[in-house]
Amino acid sequence: MWAGRALLILLIGVVLGFRRDPQSDTLRSVALILAAVLIMTPALSGHAAAGEGTWLMVQLTADALHLLAAGVWLGGLAVFALFLGWIKGVVDAWAPAVIKSATRRFSLIGLISVLILVATGFLNAWSLVGAVPPLLGTNYGKLLLIKLALLLPLIGIAAINLLRLKPRILALAVQRVVSGLADLVTRLKRNVTREAILGSCILLIVGAMSVTPPARHIPPEWPLAFRWSWNAVDTNRRARSQMSDAKWLAIAGAVGLCYAVWRRRYFALGASLMSLASGAFIAHDALYIDAYPKTYLRPSVPYNAISVANGSHIYQETCAACHGVGGYGDGPNRKGLVPKPADLTAKHAADHTAGDLFWWLSYGVKDTAMPGFAASLEEEERWDMINFVRALAYAERARQMSALVEPDPWLVAPDFVYRTLSDESGSLKDHRGSELVMLVLFSLPDSKARISELEKIHSQLQEKKVKVLAIPRDIAAVDQLDGSIKSLSLVTDGSREAFDTYALFRRSFSEQGTLPDPPVPPHMEFIIDRQGYVRARWIPRDGPGWDKIENLMRDIDRLNQEKPSAPAPDDHVH
Repeated sequence: MWAGRALLILLIGVVLGFRRDPQSDTLRSVALILAAVLIMTPALSGHAAAGEGTWLMVQLTADALHLLAAGVWLGGLAVFALFLGWIKGVVDAWAPAVIKSATRRFSLIGLISVLILVATGFLNAWSLVGAVPPLLGTNYGKLLLIKLALLLPLIGIAAINLLRLKPRILALAVQRVVSGLADLVTRLKRNVTREAILGSCILLIVGAMSVTPPARHIPPEWPLAFRWSWNAVDTNRRARSQMSDAKWLAIAGAVGLCYAVWRRRYFALGASLMSLASGAFIAHDALYIDAYPKTYLRPSVPYNAISVANGSHIYQETCAACHGVGGYGDGPNRKGLVPKPADLTAKHAADHTAGDLFWWLSYGVKDTAMPGFAASLEEEERWDMINFVRALAYAERARQMSALVEPDPWLVAPDFVYRTLSDESGSLKDHRGSELVMLVLFSLPDSKARISELEKIHSQLQEKKVKVLAIPRDIAAVDQLDGSIKSLSLVTDGSREAFDTYALFRRSFSEQGTLPDPPVPPHMEFIIDRQGYVRARWIPRDGPGWDKIENLMRDIDRLNQEKPSAPAPDDHVH
């Protein structure tokens, strides 16, 4: 790209050098086109060029138009300022007409350029920043905020030129009032020069942004001690009441503001602003939640079976004494602790971000007995424990699951890598988009009859595009099958982590009174849809279900006919 830009510069020089006739439209057009291409080419070697597929073309087009509009507007400001400095001293009769034409043309070019800059700038910010945390918590986001801080007064000056100075200049130009026209041209030149200076500062910021990693790809450091969360409104009655009050105050303030502006009642303007401010303050109090520098930190360890299984072992060693084996906050060391250990399976636990959990796990929780483990646990181990805690919260919610397809996908199926007895290898994620997956967690000899039954209907399941993965609780006991498995995919490598992870989702209403945690049943079956969500579960102890093959086929048919309604699950907790 550097070589291509150097070649374009040489071509422009050649074209301008051969331009004998100043009025040659052809050479002037060629030079203009080459200059436009030169301005747009940085898009091909910038952040926008890192996209993929259709989005790559969208990003490149937006970035190229952004550069072109900036070049035309900001580059044109300098030339326009020089023109105004020259034309104000001309006293010829044709000067007012020239001023009128030039001012009108540059205003149109500037307006179009600003509209393109705003539209493409918003698209670029969305693709490279994406959210408020990266905007406030990364170097790229802070540079973007500085750029916007400089752009706003620049646009303000341009608006003054467009709405105030331009109409007066055009009016005097029509009347050919040269004396008053010179003063307005001087003011316009001063404003255009200010715009050019601000534009130059913006270009310096843009240069720094071009060599700074985009905010979307950098873990943000949240700079505030709070954040807003709608989860509090869902779970807290007081917060819901506060939001209701804030809503009515905001409506009253907005109506009053419209009335004050329309009728020019300034006393109503003050009252309306106070109403809006009161509503905003009440809403802030309702949505307020503590935040930390790592609140929006992205997990570095995927949410998969190996991570959850590792996290389970670490949890039992470091946390179970207080939070309990099942995460209910009922551990043997809970007595005497103020406040009591948190229930990790409650809904509010899942409302916190992964970054919140990482901060507490690393540095402890203020005003509680919760210690920090940054010195004793590696970062990867802390993320493993967070993945396990998330799985615990999902496990409690899984009580509602049964041998009926859940209408709304919510339980993300933890991924795992496997190898089968027939030397077939892959991962659970490999089946997304192509087929359903039926996970069969079995123990021997209890599951022997069911395994034989599934073996008999394997061809029917294949026809319905269902992949059956049989995961033994004890791989050493597989010999008891006497080679009866010929079609089912019997998982050998990776079976332990997969079994332990999916066994967490064994909780059901029939076992709700069994604490601290219900025993692992000898047999469990799950159906995972094409997007990667667990949609149904059958445990024989809970009663009839897929023991009747027609019920199993009914649920499979329903999922095969279903149109995806949820986004593909992320492989990290949030």
